[in-house]
Amino acid sequence: MHFIKQAWLKPPAQHLLSQLIFVGAAFLLCSCQPEDTGERRLRMAHVYEVSSPTHAYGTAFLSERLREKTDTLDITVYPASQLGNESELLEQLVAGEIDIAITGPSFLAMWHPPIGVFDAAFVSRDLEHMLENQRSEEMAPEWDELRKQFGVRVLDCWVYGSRHITSNIPIRHPDDLKGFRLRMPGSRVWQASGESLGASPMPIAFSEVYLALQQGIADGQENPVPVIKAMGFHEVQKCLNLTGHIQSSLQILINERTWQSLSLGQQEKLQEVVVELGKEVHRGTVEDERKLIEQWRKDGTMQIIEDVDSEAFRKRCREYFSKGFAFSDLYNRITNEPQAKEEAQ
Repeated sequence: MHFIKQAWLKPPAQHLLSQLIFVGAAFLLCSCQPEDTGERRLRMAHVYEVSSPTHAYGTAFLSERLREKTDTLDITVYPASQLGNESELLEQLVAGEIDIAITGPSFLAMWHPPIGVFDAAFVSRDLEHMLENQRSEEMAPEWDELRKQFGVRVLDCWVYGSRHITSNIPIRHPDDLKGFRLRMPGSRVWQASGESLGASPMPIAFSEVYLALQQGIADGQENPVPVIKAMGFHEVQKCLNLTGHIQSSLQILINERTWQSLSLGQQEKLQEVVVELGKEVHRGTVEDERKLIEQWRKDGTMQIIEDVDSEAFRKRCREYFSKGFAFSDLYNRITNEPQAKEEAQ
């Protein structure tokens, strides 16, 4: 039975985040902009650790890069949940207490369900395909809908990484996940993705995953390789199964009032820096994964399972998500596998 039927994904009637706006990488600039009136200092906050690619290759350099391009705009960055968890940061963003925050598709899907498609298993072939789709004309109406309804916009989409399953036994086929207690993030999109893979998904808090694996409460988990290393999951799991089932992304959000208060020049410089750093986060994430897999294969830290039957997983997931979800039509269009017409007749 599917976790995410369309009725489940209707936005809460009075949720604070009913003011979010998303504008994709190709966003529109307001025709009436204020002139530069001296230095502006913005506040950015996110939940990612300082050792994560998101910060280490990206937000850690945001202020420095901006100062190289303009003397009228600077940013103070608060990483690692210094100002609150993801929900709290988004509330602060909407209220204008911070200017910029970072979130992902499954969180945005609680307010605009079609965005959740990017956390549905096997919708994207790889990170490049994911970014191409997020910035495509196909997605423009979805971003535009968010822009119309909510109170912030997205400056760019960054990669978070290719997600792979860790376990104590090799996972090569969906049948290997039967009865497998797979820790997944708690959102409905993520739980559905776990089920689509053939597993029994478990919504365990991220901070508790290590102990759950160590004590056998969960049989495995899934994350990008740099995250697996940072959280020490490789210490309590034997196998890294290169499933690549979800190509994770992050959205860089700015408060709309803040955005409109910037001059055209400030907007252009901020956008330019965010896009540049997004490319570096992409390169760094991919390189970190390559180096870690090579290292673990060489020293035996983990057994690297490369002969995963990706086609079997892909077929199962695409059948699972092809109907009954708020984003099924979009999923089908992105994967270029529309539902069989005879099912609708």
